[in-house]
Amino acid sequence: MSPSDTMKDENYFQVGRSAVDCVLIGLSAARVTHVSRVLDLPCGHGRVLRHLKALFPDAQFDACDLDKEGVAFCEKTLGANGVISDPDLTKAALPGNYDLIWVGSLFTHVPRDLAQRWMAHLATLLSRTGIVVATTHGRWCEHAYAKVQYIAKDKWNNVIKNYRAGGYGYASYSREESHDYIDSDYGVSMSRPSITIQDIEAIPSVRIYIYTERAWADHHDVVVFGRPSFDTPWP
Repeated sequence: MSPSDTMKDENYFQVGRSAVDCVLIGLSAARVTHVSRVLDLPCGHGRVLRHLKALFPDAQFDACDLDKEGVAFCEKTLGANGVISDPDLTKAALPGNYDLIWVGSLFTHVPRDLAQRWMAHLATLLSRTGIVVATTHGRWCEHAYAKVQYIAKDKWNNVIKNYRAGGYGYASYSREESHDYIDSDYGVSMSRPSITIQDIEAIPSVRIYIYTERAWADHHDVVVFGRPSFDTPWP
């Protein structure tokens, strides 16, 4: 494990294994039988990647993050191809043709317009049967804040206010709350399941396989979507 990994706690490995559970359920729902190329985004220092490597020992892995130190660790220690991301994810040098894209706690930190644009972009990077397995802050997080204080209370109140009014709430971190390597709009978001599904419905040529509340580590909601398109004709 990297000494710089800020995610280290007593649940570190359980959270990684929970991600694998979510991935396996998603692959089963989509009837994916072979995984040869995987993207972990954002990879951090490999909390989930180390488990995915064990699950798919013969696959190629791209590890992408704004955290250059984390990407370097995943490349050197876990054998992934490191990709430094871009504040605008659509500009990141990702080769595509992924059978699996794991997105653990990215859409939980951005405004709705970015989440919409980035989900649509990731769909273009999938193989013909590839899937995205992504996490969101859903309904449970309104209650979880008592133990997991995602952001300062005054900002959280704004998140909740907008979430209750329109189904999606967001507030930016203060400079003290954010990471040094992030200089773009980044904070905490919450999305109702219906809003997440609505945004995926707007993405061309994908189908929705699963939406499960509190699926990742009994905390984040998980949504699975991908290829082939929902309107692929019967044989």
